[in-house]
Amino acid sequence: MKNIAARRQEMLMRANALYEAHEYARAADIAQEFLAVLPEDAEMRYIRAAALTGCEAYDEARAEIARIRAIEPHHAGAARQEIYIDRAEGKFRTQIAHLRAYIAMLEERIAAEDRADYHRVFLASAYSLLGEALTLTGESAEAVEAFLASSRLETAREKKAIEYSNALFASNYLPSERRAAYAKLARGYGALYADVHPLSTASDARRGHDRIRIGYISPDLRTHPVGTLIRPLLTAYDRTRFAVYCYANCAEDGLSQEFRTAVDVWRNICGMSAEETVALVHSDEIDILFDLAGHTQHNALPVLAHKPAPVQVTGIGYFNTTGLAAVDYMLSDVHVDPLGTDDDAFTEEMICLPHSHFCYTLPSDLPAIALPPMERRGYVTFGSFNNFSKVTDDVLRLWGALLETVPQSRLLLKSKLFGSAEGREIAAERFTRYGIPTERVELRGFGPHHLAEYGDMDIALDTFPYTGGITTCEALAMGVPVVTLCGTSHGARFGESLLINAGLPELIAARPEGYVQIAAALASSPDPLHALRTNLRSILAHSPLTDARTYVRDVETAYMEIWERFVRRNG
Repeated sequence: MKNIAARRQEMLMRANALYEAHEYARAADIAQEFLAVLPEDAEMRYIRAAALTGCEAYDEARAEIARIRAIEPHHAGAARQEIYIDRAEGKFRTQIAHLRAYIAMLEERIAAEDRADYHRVFLASAYSLLGEALTLTGESAEAVEAFLASSRLETAREKKAIEYSNALFASNYLPSERRAAYAKLARGYGALYADVHPLSTASDARRGHDRIRIGYISPDLRTHPVGTLIRPLLTAYDRTRFAVYCYANCAEDGLSQEFRTAVDVWRNICGMSAEETVALVHSDEIDILFDLAGHTQHNALPVLAHKPAPVQVTGIGYFNTTGLAAVDYMLSDVHVDPLGTDDDAFTEEMICLPHSHFCYTLPSDLPAIALPPMERRGYVTFGSFNNFSKVTDDVLRLWGALLETVPQSRLLLKSKLFGSAEGREIAAERFTRYGIPTERVELRGFGPHHLAEYGDMDIALDTFPYTGGITTCEALAMGVPVVTLCGTSHGARFGESLLINAGLPELIAARPEGYVQIAAALASSPDPLHALRTNLRSILAHSPLTDARTYVRDVETAYMEIWERFVRRNG
C-alpha cells in the first residue's frame, strides 16, 4: 500500500506540473495511466478532466466529471471544471445557472464547517467566474458585487487586488443612473495598500540625471489597442531630454520587438512578483512611471502602490481612477476634462493636454474602403463593434427609436457574446424588451477580417456612458462616420474628445434626441454619406487625433512640467 500511495503522489505531482505548464495531452495521459490501476481515484480523474478541457476535448472531460461525481457527488473541483467547459463552449446562461448552484453548495459546506478553508478557496474562484460571466451578459451591477465578494474571500492581498480591479473594471459598464452608488468604490482598492510605505522619497529630486527617465509599465506593449496608441511615445520621443524605459508584462510579438529596439531600456517583467518589479523600477531610478493599464487585466497597480518612482501617472489604457494615493496624475485632455470640471471620485490630478490625450496611428495595411452598403442594398445599416457589455438599456432605447425613425434600416453588431447560440439568445431577449425587431438585427462573433467588416456598415453608433475608443478610430479609418453622445463625466466624454480631435464635431449629440436626429439625418443623405465614406480616412490622417509630432510634444511638455514641479517642491 505504501508503494501505491507513493506512486500515486508522484504521478499526481507530475500530472499537475504538466497541466500547469499547459502540456495538457501529456497530463491527461499520465492521469489515465494511473487510473488503469486505481479507477476510483477522484483527484486523478479531476486532473484528467482539467487536462481534457485544456485539450478542448469537452465531451471526454464531461464524461470524467460524471465519473468523479459517481465517486464523490459534491467534489468542488469537478463542479468548477464543468463551469469552465460551459464558458469554453459559449454556454453563458448555463454557466451562470451552474455557478449559482455551485456557490450555494459551497456556502452550505462552509456553514456546515465541512473543510471550510478548502471550500472558501473554491468559493472565491466561483464568485470571480460569476462576475466574469455577468459582465459579458450585461448584468454589470451583479458582476461588480460578485467580484467584490471574491475579493473579500481571498486571503492574499495580491489576489484581493486582482478581484477588486475586476470589480472596478466591471463598474464602468454601469448605466448612468446606477453609477453614483459606486462613485467612491476605487478608494477601497487604495485601502488594500494603506499600510505600504512609499519607496520613493523627496531626495529623488536631487538625482541629477542628464535626461528625465520615463518608465512605461503595461501588459499591453504588444499588438493590442494600447500598443497602437503608445507607439508615438516609444518611437518618436526627444532623446536629448528623455530616456525611455519599458516594463512589459506580456509575451512579446513583432510590435514588442519594434518597441524594444526603439527605447533606451526594455525589461520584460512577465512572471515577476510585484515586489521584484518594484525593486527593479527603483534600481533603474525612474523619475516618472507611467501606468498604461489601470484596472484592466494583468495590471501593475500593485507595483505603483509601493511608489517606486517619485512621480507616477496613469492613463491611455484605462479611463478611470486607480484609487491609489501613490498615483499622482492621470493623462487627459481639455475635451475629456474641460476647464472647471472636477470629479472628486478621482484620486489623481488631471494633466489636460491641449489636443488629444492619445494618438491614433493609421495602420499601413488598412483594407480598401468599400462603398456605403446602402448603395447596393437599398437600406441603411447602422452598427456598433463595441463590446456588447457597453450596450446599456438606455443605448437600446435610442437604437430602437432610431430604427423606428428610419424605415427598413438594419442594425449590425459584433461582440464576443454573439459567438454562441446562448449569447445570441441573451441579446435577442434584450432587443425584444426594448421593441427592437430581431429580424432587423445581425449579430456577429469575432472573425479574422475585423476591419473589412466595416464595409457592411453605413453609420456607426457609439455606446454610452462607456464609449468606444479604438473602435471609433477604426470605424473612421474605414470611412464610417460615428455618432456619439456628450457625456457628463471623464470616461463618458471620450467619444466627444475623439470626434473633436478627428475634426468631426457635427457628429456629437448634446442630448439623446439629438443622437437619433444626427444618425437619421445621415441615413437620409446618401450623397453626403458617400462623400464622408470617400474622405474620412484623409480627414483623419490630417487631424490632431493622428498628429504624432504634436502629440509627443504635448506629452513631453507635460512631463517637463510635472517633473519640474516635483523638483521645485523637494529640491
